[in-house]
Amino acid sequence: MTINIDLNKNICKTFRKVAVDILNCNVQKVVLKGGRNTTKSAVACICGLLFCLKYQCSALFVVEHTNKATERLSKNILKYMNILGIRDRFLYRKKPDKFILLDNYGKPTIHEIDITGAMDPDDIKSMTTEDGGYSFVFLEEAGNFKSKVDIDNIFSTAMRGDTGQHIFVMAYNPPFSSNHHLNVEYGNCPCGKQLGFNSNYYYSTETIELEGKEPFEYKVLVHHSTYLDVMNEHPEWLGGIAVIGEYELQRKSNKKAWEWDKLGKVVGTDAKVFWNIHKWTYDENKNYPEIDRGLDCSNGGPDPWAYGNWFYDSKNNDLYCLDEWKGNGETKIETVAENIKRLNKYNMNFYIDSAVPTFRRLLNNCGLNALPAKKGRDSVIAGVIWLQSLNHIYIDPIRCPQTFNEFEHYEFEIDKENNITDELVDKDNHFIDACRYALCMKIKYLS
Repeated sequence: MTINIDLNKNICKTFRKVAVDILNCNVQKVVLKGGRNTTKSAVACICGLLFCLKYQCSALFVVEHTNKATERLSKNILKYMNILGIRDRFLYRKKPDKFILLDNYGKPTIHEIDITGAMDPDDIKSMTTEDGGYSFVFLEEAGNFKSKVDIDNIFSTAMRGDTGQHIFVMAYNPPFSSNHHLNVEYGNCPCGKQLGFNSNYYYSTETIELEGKEPFEYKVLVHHSTYLDVMNEHPEWLGGIAVIGEYELQRKSNKKAWEWDKLGKVVGTDAKVFWNIHKWTYDENKNYPEIDRGLDCSNGGPDPWAYGNWFYDSKNNDLYCLDEWKGNGETKIETVAENIKRLNKYNMNFYIDSAVPTFRRLLNNCGLNALPAKKGRDSVIAGVIWLQSLNHIYIDPIRCPQTFNEFEHYEFEIDKENNITDELVDKDNHFIDACRYALCMKIKYLS
């Protein structure tokens, strides 16, 4: 049975190349980001339905939370089936929600579209299909997932099985915080005409080499859209003139909120703790007369070891990051000591958290000179204030990428209403803590 679908009628112009790339398997991952009411989720649903029909395969549609969210997603799928005129090609079953693909005679096949919530991404592991796995996976509202690890787990689990072509699609409105994992990973992709870029499309390709097999290219498409991309072509898809009028009033009354909510621009940079971070290139021939060293100790598990060498230029009130080392929480103390010795060739003193005397003793037993960091009233806040007072904090992002990433993306806490608070977030700050320990004898605000 041949099905003719007019994509130009059902997909806005800005998304048509996205649909072609998905349906022809030109890419392996598609990231649809942008403002609200851009039809990006509709595009993902439509492409998922057509993908299943074209390749006779199974698909998985995922939201972070369950309850009404999966019910809403099922209703949207039914809506687009009716719009496309393919409702009779699927059998809908509830609890759990799924659509079973029918053959040309109306009989159920082994292919299906499953809809699920994933508050615990491990729940995906128990989901199976008769045809061996999912060839198309759509992650809706991906910004609700707390970490990149959660998304990666869903991807690797759902895509297992030899089902032929695999496509992973996710859609989201960029979260307010510039420190959110999606903004960190995709926020710098140069796409989005309404954000000032030349195109709404950005492609990246990485060559993957596996032992004993031919290298292959892994392609990712990042697409940015706004309601303005839809407005001139299909204003009725936005809700008509009343909705567009409200959007334009918001543009006048609160432009920053409009840029974030409607354009999908990451505007949470006001929450940044350190505005004095600067990229530089480490010079091995330069003399750094006095190096300060610090170590943030691990408590095991995901909590890492973080060590850094720093040079403070008191004359210009500038700070330079010279070296870094990171060890996972299971790293043996002897290995920690070896790496510190590698970056501390003359076995000079270094400072660690005074609250961990056991680690200090163990490190000193390895022949190191670990000292307790000087602490005073509100030492964390005082240390951050001192670092903020510097004219420049220079970090080489190639030599010390983890330190640069922490300082660049460290933010004040943002509450549920997206208000910036004055609370410091106590996570993803291991190299910042190591820096505070290293400079503890120079921080003037401690008492």
